[in-house]
Formats: sequence, C-alpha cells, structure tokens
Amino acid sequence: MTRAARPADRPAEVSSSRLRRVLPAVVSALIIAAASVVLYRTLSGIDPAMILVSLKAVSSADLLLAAGLAGLALASLASYEVAMLRAVRPALPWRRPAFTGLVAYPIGHAVGFGALSGGAVRYRFYGPAGLSTFDVGKVIVLSAMPYAAGLGLLCGIALSFEAQEAAPLLAISPRAAALIGTALLLAHLAYVLAVLRVRGPLKLRWFDLELPSPRLTAIQYVLGLTDVLCGIAVLYVLLPEGATSGFLPFVAVYVVAILAGLLSSVPAGLGVFESVLLLMLRDVPPESLLAAVLAYRMIYELLPFLLALLLFLAWEARVRLRRP
Repeated sequence: MTRAARPADRPAEVSSSRLRRVLPAVVSALIIAAASVVLYRTLSGIDPAMILVSLKAVSSADLLLAAGLAGLALASLASYEVAMLRAVRPALPWRRPAFTGLVAYPIGHAVGFGALSGGAVRYRFYGPAGLSTFDVGKVIVLSAMPYAAGLGLLCGIALSFEAQEAAPLLAISPRAAALIGTALLLAHLAYVLAVLRVRGPLKLRWFDLELPSPRLTAIQYVLGLTDVLCGIAVLYVLLPEGATSGFLPFVAVYVVAILAGLLSSVPAGLGVFESVLLLMLRDVPPESLLAAVLAYRMIYELLPFLLALLLFLAWEARVRLRRP
C-alpha cells in the first residue's frame, strides 16, 4: 500500500514542483546574461573588419576539409535514423528514415528544443508511413542518445588522458579534471553494462525506461562518436595554427561550450557557445577565434539547415502534387 500524502507534506511537494518548473528558466537566464556580458566586453574592443580579415585568411584546403567533415557528420545522422527506425519498425524502407534524418537533425539543432522541432518533423514524415504517436515518441527519445553518448564519452577520454593539458583551459586542477573524466567513463560503462544485463524496462522513480538493444547501443556509440568528432574537427581545423595544445584538450573545451549552449536553450547556443570559447581560449586572438566560429557555423550548421529546408519544401511540394 502506498502512503497517502499528509497535509503537511503537500506544501513541500508544491514547492518542489514549482522549483523544478522555474529552475531551468533561471539557469538559462543566468547563462544568457553571463554570455551577453562576455560578448559585449569582447566585441566592444574588436574591429569587425579584423574578423573579416581573419576569415579571409582561412585556407581553401581547411574550408574544404571542414565541409567534408560536416558532410560525414550529416551522413552519420542519416545512417543512425535508418538503424533506429529498423529497431522500431523493421519493415519500413530505408529511404524515408534516411531522408528524415537529413531534415530533422539540422532543423532541430538550428531552431532549438530539438526534441520538439525535430520531433515535429519526424511526426510529419512518419505519420503517413503508419507509425503511431508512441512509435514516433520512441524515435524522438532514441534520436537524442547518439550525440549525448559521443559527447560524454569523448569528454571523459579527454579529461582522463589529457588532464594536465585540459585543466588550465577549463580553469580547474588536473586532479579535478581527471576525476571528472573518470566519473564520466564509469557512467558510460555502467550504462553499457545495464544494456547488456537488464532484461525488460528499467524501473525508475517516475517512469519505466526501456533500454535499447546491445546492437542499437553499439550503433549509437559508433555513429554518435562520428558525429561529435566531425563537429569538433570542423572547428579545430578552422582555428589558427597553435590555438590549442592538441585535439584532445580542445575536445574538453568544445564539450563545455556545447553544454552551456544546450543549458541556455538558445537556438544553436548562439552567443553562448562563442562566449565560452572566448573565456577558455584566451591565448587565441578574439578576432581569429570569432572568424573560425563564424566559418564553423556556416559550414556545420547553416548549410545543413538550408539543405534541410530545401528537402522539406521539396517533400511537401511532392506530397501536394500527388494529391488528387
């Protein structure tokens, strides 16, 4: 039997519920305010023309390499969408989920609230194919896992094996960096062990969590790592030479900047991502760093977003032309 809530318990429950609703908005507001201060102080001392000069200094070879890496990241997302749909609805042909992945991920990232915006795209594409609302919801949950898996695992590796180099960039001690990295790796190990050993839904406090199969989990990690590594490498190759002490330490910086952008709830972390990079990469000239981030956003975010919009409009036009 469950214990009925006593009257004295109800104010505490109401207060806790209000805190859970308000806290995310407060955190977002604080992050946005801090980012605004950093950007204002930085940009007020920079001539915009110098950013353009730094942008023009990026070599054509680096731009082509960045574009290739962005294309590989997009292909990995489309591949995961296919694998995910085969786990939910095995009979569905691969073309629809591949097409959906090319549209849903860029739109979800650019618009913000990816679960809602990308989820709306998926419902539009999968509804006519016969998927139920529950199936689409399951796909939306699964679609967030590869990026989180890749981001967390790479951060754990970077902090564990490059603690001495990453710690100064993050303004923490090497010991703290190593401890955080080890904790992240242990969390991923625990998740993989749960996938391998738990049968049936995992019962949590508020809901039951159905873990993906070991095969789908392996696909999540492989394609998630591909996606995240490509995203990090796009910005890394666009940075001026000698900007960081190596790729792995830069991974930790990138992860922190991405997480700050996600917590702010600002679409694509615009402004927040830049402010965190400016704070952490103090040895890089601000105009060169902003030029690299501008090129990164155009190649890794804007171009896939425009492609996604064109594909979405083409699909809608095709559907309307087929109607009697």
